Amino acid sequence: METNQDYTIENFRGIYPPITVPKGTRLTHQTAMGIDESYHFVNEFGWIDRDYPEIKQLLKHDVVYSGINIPIEFVTF
Repeated sequence: METNQDYTIENFRGIYPPITVPKGTRLTHQTAMGIDESYHFVNEFGWIDRDYPEIKQLLKHDVVYSGINIPIEFVTF
């Protein structure tokens, strides 16, 4: 499962500028409580290093531990 187009979050965690998850980013149904098919969390993080080098450490931490849930209309199975 992956994103089928770029997805931009305008106010991720209230502290970041607009963040764009690129098309083709792998996703997962894995949550802290197990598998839940209603969630589509970002599960690939190399784009953060490439696209946001100035904030990559903080952003990657927040994406890994808080997650970015991609809406179903942006998901290809």
